[in-house]
Amino acid sequence: KGCRTDTALDLLAEMKAAGLQPDVITYSAAISACEKGCRTDTALDLLSEMKGRGLQPNLITYSAVVKACYDAKIYVDALDKAREAVSMKVVPSMILMSSEVPKWDLHLLSESLSCMLLSDALLTVIDTRTHESQSFKDVFVITGRGLNTVGENGPVLKEKVPKFLNEVAGLETSAVEGNEGRFLITGETLQQWASS
Repeated sequence: KGCRTDTALDLLAEMKAAGLQPDVITYSAAISACEKGCRTDTALDLLSEMKGRGLQPNLITYSAVVKACYDAKIYVDALDKAREAVSMKVVPSMILMSSEVPKWDLHLLSESLSCMLLSDALLTVIDTRTHESQSFKDVFVITGRGLNTVGENGPVLKEKVPKFLNEVAGLETSAVEGNEGRFLITGETLQQWASS
């Protein structure tokens, strides 16, 4: 992995030295190589450089940089870049469906973007409800059955997103009986989490 990262960065440097202007695809490939090679700082630097050159990062760019930060457990930067991707309309925001029970749809997002955007939504809900002294509602989170996000060991989101919430955020989730592509965060659990 490290050799491929070095090769990608060397090619990028050679392009610049030859007076060629790297494009979004070139930067995205280099950032993706940094993500795979555990070079988070370099990935963040390349993203800044890319934007400084007036290039608009795309879904591949943001997915790679968010994953690099997420894998390095630099959640503040991962969350910041996920928010940036949504604000730039590169990544769709989670769909909050209006109904008796809110539903947040993650099933088209990557693991790292899902975890970061769900964290952001939960923090927003906690902040809003706490300041307005409102009670918390149950929330369904839709991960899908894993058909769009399959990793080496099978579906990714339906196992990893609840695990992230439990291990990193300390938030309990519940499986939804009869629907393997959803899980539930109860209003009571949100209330306890907000109070902790």
